[in-house]
Amino acid sequence: MKIVRLAQDKVRVFLTSGDLLEMKIDSSSLTPDSPRLSLFLYEILEAVKEETGFSLADGQVVAEAIPKADGIILELSHTIGREKPARNIKKDSVIFEIKDFDALSGMLKNIQVAHLINMRLYFMGESYYVAVPKRRVPAILWEYSLKNQREAVAESKIAEYGKLIAGGYRLMCMAAALKKIN
Repeated sequence: MKIVRLAQDKVRVFLTSGDLLEMKIDSSSLTPDSPRLSLFLYEILEAVKEETGFSLADGQVVAEAIPKADGIILELSHTIGREKPARNIKKDSVIFEIKDFDALSGMLKNIQVAHLINMRLYFMGESYYVAVPKRRVPAILWEYSLKNQREAVAESKIAEYGKLIAGGYRLMCMAAALKKIN
C-alpha cells in the first residue's frame, strides 16, 4: 500500500492486487451497502492516519475508488473547513433523541459498525441526537431512543443550535473504543 498526500484535505491510496489479497478483499465484497466496505474503508483510514498523521476524523469523508488492472486507487478527501455542516444535511434524515450518555454508549456498543458510516451524532440541550438516512435506519436505534421524541426536530435545527459531535468515521472510532472497554 502506498499513500500520497495530494492536498491538505486529500490523499490517494494505491492498493496492489497483493494488498487486496492480504486484506482478504475482492471486488464482489465491496458493494455500496456492504458491512465489508465500511470495515475496509475504516482500515484504510486508520492506515492513512498511522502513516501520515493525516486524520480524516473531523468532517465528512468522500471516497472515490478507481479500479486498475493491478489493484485499486482510492482518493479520500474530507470536507472540514470547506463547507459548513448545514450544507451537507440530508432532508431525508430520521432523527432519534437519546436521553443520556449511558444510552448512547449502549447503542454504540451494540450497533453494527457498517451503520455508523451513514450517521451523524449531535448534542443539543441535555440530549444526544442521531441523524440517519431514512432508508438505512437500524432497528437498534428504536430501542435506545426516547419513544416519544423520534423525528420531533429537523436535522437543520439541530445542526444550527446544537453541536456536531461525530459523523461516519469518527462514530466508528468511538464505537470501537467503547467495545474495547467491555
